[in-house]
Amino acid sequence: MHSSNELFNFDQCEECKLVFLNPRVPLDQLKNYYTSYYLPYRGAKAWGKYEKLVENSQQKLDLRRVKRTKEAHDFSPDSLILDIGSGRPSFLKACQQILNCRTIGIDFSDEGWKNEPDQFEGLDLQVAEIQDLPSSLQPDVITMWHYLEHDYSPLKNLRYLKSISKPSTTLIIEIPNFDSASRKKYGENWAGWHAPRHISLFSPDNITLLLQKSGWKVSELLTYGTMDPYFLYWMSDMEKKEIKWDKNMEDEFLRFILGILRFRIQNWQEKKSSHGIMTIIATPE
Repeated sequence: MHSSNELFNFDQCEECKLVFLNPRVPLDQLKNYYTSYYLPYRGAKAWGKYEKLVENSQQKLDLRRVKRTKEAHDFSPDSLILDIGSGRPSFLKACQQILNCRTIGIDFSDEGWKNEPDQFEGLDLQVAEIQDLPSSLQPDVITMWHYLEHDYSPLKNLRYLKSISKPSTTLIIEIPNFDSASRKKYGENWAGWHAPRHISLFSPDNITLLLQKSGWKVSELLTYGTMDPYFLYWMSDMEKKEIKWDKNMEDEFLRFILGILRFRIQNWQEKKSSHGIMTIIATPE
């Protein structure tokens, strides 16, 4: 999703099999790869006349995430959800409406919400890093929806989050799964590379190891997530086609819908197979 043909290198640890970008883009240059035409920031408007249908799809995704969050933790009006890497913070808006609890969202850029102040009015949204969060915060739930793979210092930041959490805090992480069918199918065109924005590509064993080293205990690891796994297949196909990601996406919409239907028919017996996404739920050790 960037208008250049740069090549990026990933290495793999021989012991834990973690895959990581090497070398990384310097932090002060990273914003050059999160421009206003980055598809997650563009949201439904990127799909032209199909905007309303895509908005409905995003709302369903947000509802699935709220449900996952509610299943993982009991809520009261005083409960606090901290969402890391909020992007376009529609998930937090859904949390406010459904769970009636307090919310905070942070991101290193406000591109995801600055152009829609009315849409996200009342949300506590901050341009901040994890280390900027106060030690007294004590969130009840911490959510990371496709954030951790972007983190330059995951061990350090997970340790800090543990230090500002309650013993009862629940951590929910959704990330790409390197050990998945979509990665094996698409190879260098796999959308999960997402270079150079994705720094680390995890598999079940090494994400468990990372959490253990940072003071978290994994209570549940699911080889699927709230995001439709077809989305990774579709983005990978688009990478093969060398699509221009800043274009109006409406001429891709019908093929996208047909692809979803075909994917679901072909994989209806494998609803929980590892197609490309995994979810980890953890509590402080």
